[in-house]
Formats: sequence, structure tokens, C-alpha cells
Amino acid sequence: MEDLLNIFEIEKLLDKLEEKINFLRNLKDQGKLSNPQELDILEYKTNQIIQELKAKIHPFNRVQIARHPKRPVFQDLIENVFSDFVELKGDRYLGDDLAITGGVAKIEGYPVFVIGHNKGKTTNEKIKRNYGMPNPEGFYKAIRLMDVANNFRTPLITVVDTPGAYPGDTAEQRGQYIAIAKSIHKMFELDIPVICLILSEGGSGGALALAVANYVLMMENAYYSVISPEGAASILYRDSSKAALASRNLKLTSYDLLKMGVIDEIIFEPFMGMHRNLRQSYQDIKNKIIEYLIRGVEELKNPKKHRFERFRKMGIFKSLDSVMKNLVS
Repeated sequence: MEDLLNIFEIEKLLDKLEEKINFLRNLKDQGKLSNPQELDILEYKTNQIIQELKAKIHPFNRVQIARHPKRPVFQDLIENVFSDFVELKGDRYLGDDLAITGGVAKIEGYPVFVIGHNKGKTTNEKIKRNYGMPNPEGFYKAIRLMDVANNFRTPLITVVDTPGAYPGDTAEQRGQYIAIAKSIHKMFELDIPVICLILSEGGSGGALALAVANYVLMMENAYYSVISPEGAASILYRDSSKAALASRNLKLTSYDLLKMGVIDEIIFEPFMGMHRNLRQSYQDIKNKIIEYLIRGVEELKNPKKHRFERFRKMGIFKSLDSVMKNLVS
């Protein structure tokens, strides 16, 4: 049995502690706090609680935080990280898939193309955008925008936030697997720097279709996996309720993926998620994207070759014995 934290109960506790701390700070600022040590003690105890809980957080808790209803989506990044965004719609084949949004934008004055999975925020928006699960036309739209970015020699930023490509009959009949493969292939062919941010959910081929980048950044509480924990549990254990066990074995957290060299850097979040301090989270994302954007423009003489070599290095092992030991353990 996996030992999970109840993230919503923890949030309630943190809200109460923060409310009390803010109340005491206001009293202190007004010179009405009779015992200044009371604030120091409460802040110390709160930090202690947070550190103790951090040590107990389970990989599946990070999956739960990635799916939190208050967590920012791609649209929030367009409004708070980028500026002067002009959306470009349609794939010129089938239609305009709202599960993927893309266009030209600026980030601190730097011109970029930006493409990302767009889940929507309200219930109606989520339905309209198919919960961020693209159909083939979504991937073809992304491919079209990649070509435009490449033609204008403008760096590309991709934002991954999807449980996976849409698995419905209509998508499969229209060649979902071909569209994903073409998007992956296109990203390998680009002659421009590509930076990917895994914002929340990074599910399977639907995520990888936008994640073939020179630099891959990942939010601390995001996950990136070949299959969802529930899907893996259903296949491996014949029981979707064992998703927590599956999530531990999938090595899907930012910390696991950094160790394996799948991502380049973790963007750290406030405890229990980005939504607890949105202003700071947006600023941290902006700073990291700019840092890697400058690095890509100044250091990458051949972005295509760099990207190819980066992915070729993944999954290399020294001996079969070491692999078997890891599997057994």
C-alpha cells in the first residue's frame, strides 16, 4: 500500500497558517503586536511542517498537483509570461484544433514562436478544447507553425500540458499516429533553437510530439511519461486503483527525469504547486525561458545536430547486467 499525502487537506492547513501569519504581520506593521516572538515562532513552525511534508511527498502526489484544478494552463502563460501574442489558426488540411494553440509572441522583447497544448480553464473551455488532447489537425497545425518559425529563423518555444493525444475512433481513423510521428520528425528537422517547457501533464506521444527540443525544462510538480499512472496500473496490475504504485515505478517526476538526462533543468515551485504563488511562478518560468533562449541563440551553431545528438544519448547503458539489476530491484 502506497503512503500518499492528502494534498487538499494539506492546502487547507497551509491556508490557515498563512492567514494567521498575515494577520500577525499586519499587527506588527501597525505596532499592535504585543509579542513579536509569536510571529517568529509561527513562521518557524510552518516552515518545519513544510519541510517534513516535502520529505514525504509521493510521485503520485506530484501527478495530483499537476492535475490541480487551480493550476495554470498554457493560456495563463500567454497572458503572463509572453507578450504581443498573435494566434495563427488552422492546419490547412482539416480544420483548427483548439487543443493546440500557437502563434508569434515576444518574451522580454525577444521574438519567438510559441506552440502549446491548451486545456482551457472553465468547464466549457475544457470541453471546447477537448481537455488538451489534440486530434490530428492539432499536430498538423503545430507542424505548419514550426515551418513558419523555421522559415523566419525565429526560436520556437513549446509548452507541453496534455494527458495524451485524443484516443477516440475518429482521431485514429484520420491517422493520429501518423500526425504524431510527423510532428516528432519535423522537430528533428528544424534549424532553429527549440525550448520545451513541460508545464503540468506530459502524457505519451501527444506530449512528445511537442517535446523534441534542444533544451527541455520541467516544472517541479509536472510529470512526463509514456503512459498515465492509471493506464499503466490497468495493464501491469489489472487494477487502475494501483496508480500510485505505477507512478513510483514509471519514474515520471522531474527529479527522476533530471537524473536520467531526459530533461535539462527543474523549475522549482512553491510547496503544493504553482497556484500558491502565481506571480513568482510566472516570473521563474520567464527567467528560465529567457536564459535558455539566449543560450540557444548564442551557443548552438547547429541546433538540428545538437537536438539529434541529445536524443541519441538517451537510454544508453553500459552493460546488460546493470540493466537486469535495475529491473530486478
